[in-house]
Amino acid sequence: MLGRIIAQKRREVEELRVGLDIDKVSELKRSKHPRNFNHTPNRVAVIAELKKASPIKGQLCADYNLPDMALSYAENGAAVISVLTDKEFFQGSPDFLPEIRTLVQLPLLRKDFIIDELQLYESLLLGADLVLLIAAVHNYPRLLDLTVKCRELGMEPLLEVHDREEVKKALDLPVGMIGVNNRNLKDFTVDIKTSLKLAEYIPDNIGRVSESGIRSAADMRLLGEHGYQAALIGEALVTSPNPGMKLRELVNYDQG
Repeated sequence: MLGRIIAQKRREVEELRVGLDIDKVSELKRSKHPRNFNHTPNRVAVIAELKKASPIKGQLCADYNLPDMALSYAENGAAVISVLTDKEFFQGSPDFLPEIRTLVQLPLLRKDFIIDELQLYESLLLGADLVLLIAAVHNYPRLLDLTVKCRELGMEPLLEVHDREEVKKALDLPVGMIGVNNRNLKDFTVDIKTSLKLAEYIPDNIGRVSESGIRSAADMRLLGEHGYQAALIGEALVTSPNPGMKLRELVNYDQG
């Protein structure tokens, strides 16, 4: 699956080479004031994800309404809104980012499979404040180039790892946040214990974010006990009958 996704991204990058106006990016860079992710000490914040579908489960929410859900996230305690922009496999769209930017003032994370610097320029134009970079997709020199360019453009890279070797690679990069994905990219199984096992290898001066499989207040408390500053949560929210209420439950995980 990952190979198919990357092949599709290469096609998309070639389209970007034709259509992206780099001059606009340079102009925007000078005027951009990034919205930073500021978390409360000793609390696990929620990065609430707008996720319509997945390549394994298909459509996750029958009556998915992007603007309503984004506003609900903003009103119910999200610290950051994560926006899936992949069309082919997750039924997202790059157009979702500027649409949500007009609705909320929260920092926006672009979640996609970034393989080229052109996608970072595009992310800035779309209004992203943070960008997901996946360690499994790149070697060290390529990750270094992408993280440096991301910072040059005024965006925060969230570097996603899956195992101890990828954590080691991440620690030599200019990143302030490491996201541990609890989903195995080979078989797509999910186990929150991945975050718990890798926590001890991430220094305290780097923000820890747990991704995938977080569904309850108990999960949030467990992450807090292991020093996590944030949890990226999508499916538990979009599949809930009341995403706003579910988000409040997770944000207020220590209130019984």
